[in-house]
Amino acid sequence: MEKITHIERLVIAAYRLPFKITKTKKGYRAVQNSGGLVSAILALSENLQKTKNEFINSKIVWAGIGDNLPEVTFTNKIENEHFDIIPVEIPQRTNELFYGGFCNDLLWPLFHYFPTYCVFDDAYYEAYQDANARFCDELIKIIKPGDFIWIHDYQLLLLPEMLRQRAPDVTIGFFLHIPFPSFELFRLLPREWRKAIINGMLGADLLGFHINDYAQHFIKCVKRTTSFECRQNIIYTHHKLVKAEAFPIGIDFEKFNSACLSKKTVTVKLKVKKILSGQKLIFSVDRLDYSKGLLSRLAGYEVFLEKYPQWHGKVMFNFVVVPSRDHIKKYKEMKKEIESMVGRINGKYSSLSWRPIVYQYKSLSFNELVALYDLSDVGLITPLRDGMNLVAKEYVACQVTNEGVLILSEMAGAADELSEAILINPFDHNEMAEVIAKALTMNPTEKHERLEKMKHRIMQYNVFTWAFDFFNQTFDIKKQQHTMATTFIEDVITKQIVSDYKKAQHRTLFLDYDGTLVPFAKLPELATIHQNTLKVIRQLSIDQKNQIIIISGRDKEFLDQQFANTNVTLVAEHGYFIKVAGKEWESTIKSDMAWKETIRPILTEFVDRCNGTFIEEKTGSLAWHYRNANSENAKVRLHELRDRLAELIRHKTDFEILEGHKVLEIKSGRYDKGEAAKSLLKPNHSDFIFAAGDDRTDEFLFKILPENTYTIRIGSSPSLAKYNITSIPLLLKLLKELAASV
Repeated sequence: MEKITHIERLVIAAYRLPFKITKTKKGYRAVQNSGGLVSAILALSENLQKTKNEFINSKIVWAGIGDNLPEVTFTNKIENEHFDIIPVEIPQRTNELFYGGFCNDLLWPLFHYFPTYCVFDDAYYEAYQDANARFCDELIKIIKPGDFIWIHDYQLLLLPEMLRQRAPDVTIGFFLHIPFPSFELFRLLPREWRKAIINGMLGADLLGFHINDYAQHFIKCVKRTTSFECRQNIIYTHHKLVKAEAFPIGIDFEKFNSACLSKKTVTVKLKVKKILSGQKLIFSVDRLDYSKGLLSRLAGYEVFLEKYPQWHGKVMFNFVVVPSRDHIKKYKEMKKEIESMVGRINGKYSSLSWRPIVYQYKSLSFNELVALYDLSDVGLITPLRDGMNLVAKEYVACQVTNEGVLILSEMAGAADELSEAILINPFDHNEMAEVIAKALTMNPTEKHERLEKMKHRIMQYNVFTWAFDFFNQTFDIKKQQHTMATTFIEDVITKQIVSDYKKAQHRTLFLDYDGTLVPFAKLPELATIHQNTLKVIRQLSIDQKNQIIIISGRDKEFLDQQFANTNVTLVAEHGYFIKVAGKEWESTIKSDMAWKETIRPILTEFVDRCNGTFIEEKTGSLAWHYRNANSENAKVRLHELRDRLAELIRHKTDFEILEGHKVLEIKSGRYDKGEAAKSLLKPNHSDFIFAAGDDRTDEFLFKILPENTYTIRIGSSPSLAKYNITSIPLLLKLLKELAASV
């Protein structure tokens, strides 16, 4: 990544410390354990030190709990050449309910689409809150200005908001290493829990997911759980913008690729070749877990043996299962079932000289793993559901001396990047059998072409690219937050506005109508302007130095009624019509309105489905108002309608969906308040420009106005406006001061 922004210190928060703590003469020392996250961060740390990169100024800090940490380590410093270690102490019983309970008996199965395995227990959730709070307490003790807090995975979903409450200005990134489920599954959580999880995650500045599907699932859950507005991948919370984005985690490609030719790996390969005796090798390695599809993989291989007897004695399936949680009953049973199935298949098909499956329940050394990757003719990686699956990327990186074929589950996140693999449905045993046969007979040219494309991709977007991409996008969203930050108008600012107004010779004031000059009403036609407000507008418009522009989403007939006999310029329907003071209405575009015949029935359907809503038809748009509907029902229907309309118009570049206050409007995208304002501003004419509005439609206006404009948004929402003001009466008070100041 070319763009690199400086970080004073990177602070990692993850459930487990990936180190064994050993006692030395000088004190306590942390030695690295295995694991995907620690391997990635360690590779990053080593790369930064090797290249003398000043991106991170000091050693990386890692906070997490450790296995059997001696009591003294919670007060003594632990030495490690790459990391400063911050142990988090969680009582054993709390940890059992938190990690073994809420994390692994609820979140893990739910997020991996195994809802029948979920256990819902109030004690689990209380322990989860407690554990996240303990992490927060430890981090607050060590956080310094300039720190980048990077929180990882499903064990710490509440932590970002907990930290935000106590350290509002800190930079927080969050990365989820497992899938994020669709709302239909996520909603199985009790309402209080799911709201807490969504709000907890939204405490971060940037939320990272492996693939776009997971990011979109999260955004859909935000829409259905909160009232926050979401535009593309940006979520507009009450206090800041949050971005949800896809960052497919990579591997250290060079490490795996070069290891294939190392002396240790070559020694292992020679031993394996002797065992193979010319047989084709199918290889898979996975942790013991129901999400990995181990039994389904064996079933698919068994169908292959049944359908393709010509391969008997010519192929060996090295089926490696890495021990994991086998003290838990469900996992014990799964292990027994695997062993029983392996025994049955071998018993059915083996001979004195051949075993179809070589089953290993063990962890492999790095060189053993690389050797088996490189020698295998087929990599069979078929999880039922997986966040990413780095095994698939490691397999591709290790195809050096014997190019093989990757068979990959379409349910793995890696399938998005490794599309040249043979992608399969892991539940379809017949398909698995067929593609195994296809892979074993694929011609070398096709194998090579597929592998080269995948290698290039994972070499380009490796673990370092992944990390820097995440950091850079976090800084980008922080800049956007700064741009959209809320600064409330105080007396000093008011005095400056009045002073500049008095000095100016040519002034332009843009004023929105609903929510800015008048409060909202149950029906649009009831929101008429108060005589006192109209008096202020007329007083401002009388001044020859002023150009007053009412810029609204209302239709032109309504605006004519409200501002009759008033010397103002009117902009109707967000800029579709403009009426310059003293002239007639003019349309800014010519548009075929036949599209309304497609959209109107959909809006009518949602009016029928949501009592209290109604349709407002304007010349250039259709609007669905839900101000008078039950808020819970309206929220659900709003998101359904938005998604349906977005799908309908996604290929129509000249249309857009506008969201105002309790209204959703669809119109041609070729005009907006910004374009209208641009046409009305005379170059270098106004030396005082003022604009006030209250919703997202006014952001188009704020965006195009010159830097020296006084832009004001009513309310506390993040905005491109320079200032926020809490209410309509306070804005009217300011306008009165301007009118009276000359």
